[in-house]
Amino acid sequence: MSLFQSALDFLAGPGSLGAASRDQNDFVGQTVEMGDMKLRIKRVIAEGGFAFVYEAQDLGSGKDYALKWNPE
Repeated sequence: MSLFQSALDFLAGPGSLGAASRDQNDFVGQTVEMGDMKLRIKRVIAEGGFAFVYEAQDLGSGKDYALKWNPE
């Protein structure tokens, strides 16, 4: 059920019930470097038992990406 709710929250966008908890994640707003790209973490798309999936934007090109991070 939580995966389904995460998908609904993502589609609802900012202002939905789940948006406040997603925006409080420590990585939201941070900039990370991957190779020659600098990505700004925009928000959490989904989270599960083993990983988080973030929406990230390349600061050079403006393209959006999904970034998966496993904290273990």
